[in-house]
Amino acid sequence: MSSAATRRALISVWDKTGLVEFARTLRAEFDFEIVSTGGTARTLGEAGVAVTLIETLTGFVEMLDGRVKTLHPAIHAGLLADRDNPEHVRQLEATGIGAIELVAVDLYPFERTASAADCTPEQAIEMIDIGGVTLLRAAAKNHAHVMLVDRPSAYAEALAYLREADGTRRAAMRRVAAARAFRTVTEYDAQIAAWIERHAGLGGEGPRRVLELVGRERLRYGENPHQSAELLRAPSGAREFDLCAARGRVADQADWDARVSYNNYLDADAALRLCAELTRAGAPLSRGAGTARADAPPRCCVFIKHNNACGVGVADAAIEAYRRAYLGDPNAAMGGVLACDFAVDADFATAVMETYDRLARPLKEAGAAHAPGGFFLEVWVAPSFGDDALRLIRGTAMPTPRRPRPPKKAWGGNVRLLAVGDLRQPPDASATEYRCIAGGMLAQSPDVAGLDEQGWRVVTQRTPTPGEMADLRLAWLICKHTRSNAISVVRDGMLIGNGAGQMSRVMSCRLATWLAQDNGHLAQAATTRGATGVDGPVAASDAFFPFRDGPDLLMDAGVSAIVQPGGGKRDEDVIRACDERGAAMIFTGTRHFRH
Repeated sequence: MSSAATRRALISVWDKTGLVEFARTLRAEFDFEIVSTGGTARTLGEAGVAVTLIETLTGFVEMLDGRVKTLHPAIHAGLLADRDNPEHVRQLEATGIGAIELVAVDLYPFERTASAADCTPEQAIEMIDIGGVTLLRAAAKNHAHVMLVDRPSAYAEALAYLREADGTRRAAMRRVAAARAFRTVTEYDAQIAAWIERHAGLGGEGPRRVLELVGRERLRYGENPHQSAELLRAPSGAREFDLCAARGRVADQADWDARVSYNNYLDADAALRLCAELTRAGAPLSRGAGTARADAPPRCCVFIKHNNACGVGVADAAIEAYRRAYLGDPNAAMGGVLACDFAVDADFATAVMETYDRLARPLKEAGAAHAPGGFFLEVWVAPSFGDDALRLIRGTAMPTPRRPRPPKKAWGGNVRLLAVGDLRQPPDASATEYRCIAGGMLAQSPDVAGLDEQGWRVVTQRTPTPGEMADLRLAWLICKHTRSNAISVVRDGMLIGNGAGQMSRVMSCRLATWLAQDNGHLAQAATTRGATGVDGPVAASDAFFPFRDGPDLLMDAGVSAIVQPGGGKRDEDVIRACDERGAAMIFTGTRHFRH
């Protein structure tokens, strides 16, 4: 038996991903003795990693077809002993039991096995882990002295812990791992309980879910000042907002007014989702898609107000994409959330901060009815913000020969900067989205359907031109991210009118075209219906048109092509309305309600 002073790690895992590399590092860098069970020991041995079999410590071979392997005082005394308690230490020495410093164990995949169509009750029962759960609970209880790993993805975390010299940080890392282990066990037990209840006919409530969320910060308030709010996150979330306000900031970090609010996060999330969708679509959104280089996709900028897009711009150059997004609806953009799909540098930061002088003031001087009275942002979302850009935004930049005069008015801490990383990451189709309702929650898979053009079909006599097709794609994706009933009108890579959240589709058509006209993007609607032009503005509808009145309103405003799911009882009437005026229409076969 090894010396009581030997550093010992117990590893017993079902998922062998990263196992060999982890164990080798424990041996080579930290001189751990690796204690292991059957399958894990065999994998390590075959890879040339020295292993001590569990029976060497317990004096008993695995029993009952593996049901009993680690359930022994030689294991659990080594795990549970309080190293600060002299009596515990004396008892370990008297029995020759060595302390276990690290445990790496995952649990049998019960839910995956039991949910298989051909799984028998006997097979499911054998996937109920006993030893693994006991090891996790024991190590987690004694986290003052034991580090644990409950999944392969945590190997790097465990190695970082072993390399950490600061005792306070090491203790905090053990606490985090222990809390995660108890949550893992809780969710595992809930899965098993639900399965037993279903097979015993104990009610038809269906499977139980344990939703694990971690509190990150208190927010200023909820949707309204009299409501409290908190930001929660899923520990394994694919993307998380990184608040950049801590770097180069003028205002005090603790300044309450500069913190991100509940509504800020909702709008930032809407901006992120739409901007990421456009980024993934890439070149097909550009009117020059036929010649666009795959390595130089168009730039995208999005303005969000109250969870809906009020400005979207797509162009080859970042500044032009921003100009299109802002001019879509300058009044709505003021005080909104901006998202862009590229790293923000000093030049772009300057252009945004000088929006009023560059873009709004000329409108006012020209006497435009839609000229805004000012400009500011609540939140700015981007993959990253360069240090020079941060200094300009926060007002700490020094004059340079290239930029002798920074923007006249620094924003200080008044704008919240959220860095989100690469927006080209594919969406996680296996994720679950939750919505609270009275007395419960709704759960659904995410809407990951994008530009699935294989299912699109032209249903009119006229086919959209290449320019119209690029705008139809853009309108379709904007519409997908707009509250139902949704009508999105686009022209030349620019959102010019968005009808969102209306109770009837025809009202959404009225709102979208009125906004486009009021902001100077369309002439006033014609009083008599005539032929529709080609390469005019296009429109997207998130669901089918129940009557032809919606398309007629759009075409009265000059819309030359429409994309919609189709599937209504009066589809033929709608198609006939377009053919009468030479408009093109596409059916996608996919609906995108967003409630």
